[in-house]
Amino acid sequence: MLLVTKKKLVGLVSLLFLFFFCFCKKSDSTLVPNLPPSINPIDTTKTEVNKECKNLSFDYKKQQGCDGQIYPDPQSSKYILPFEKGKTVKMGLCNCSSSYHAAGRGDQYAFDFNMKEGTPLHAARGGVVHTVIENQSSNGGGSGNWLVINHGDNTFGIYLHSPKNGIYVEKGDTIKQGQVVGEVGRSGLAGYPHLHFIVVKDNPVWPYKGIPISFKNVFPPDVILKTNGEYTACGN
Repeated sequence: MLLVTKKKLVGLVSLLFLFFFCFCKKSDSTLVPNLPPSINPIDTTKTEVNKECKNLSFDYKKQQGCDGQIYPDPQSSKYILPFEKGKTVKMGLCNCSSSYHAAGRGDQYAFDFNMKEGTPLHAARGGVVHTVIENQSSNGGGSGNWLVINHGDNTFGIYLHSPKNGIYVEKGDTIKQGQVVGEVGRSGLAGYPHLHFIVVKDNPVWPYKGIPISFKNVFPPDVILKTNGEYTACGN
């Protein structure tokens, strides 16, 4: 009786060993474990983008906006993308496109950065806070909650659609370029979460006059950001 039990035990151990050997061999051939589709063990895209960012250069040729104004050379631009460095964002409507961004309208030089609600907003350029409006609790109409930064050269950066109490700075605060100044929302006529950003000249009150700008840390290095394009903010 003991002999039979030992034989069964040996057989069971052999079976387990064979199963373990096959499993290990299969694992070796796949190199990485099976992960959920949303998890990528090697972020090759980010690696390649970082490589390009180190040698970022622009093939600048003068380009006109829809009213004849010239876009500045990104290499001497005073502006960076208004989101975290290393992140990639898909654009909504951009310059001279359609709807509120159509040629001839006050927002013809505005950009819509499509980002999730609550995503931090970074100052595209430093300056002094000119206006803070953050008392709207829904997307009930108009501009919603917004922030204006005076750049000190008769231009103003306007950041629209933050949620209620979603602006982190106060009127009169001095802001550094890249500083977190608020978060993304959908207040006003947003419809969906995004940052509506525009730089205007002379007067930041509607009806204002937008001006064309470029971004010095954008990859791919487009002088004019494209509607539905995807862009990464370069930098350490």
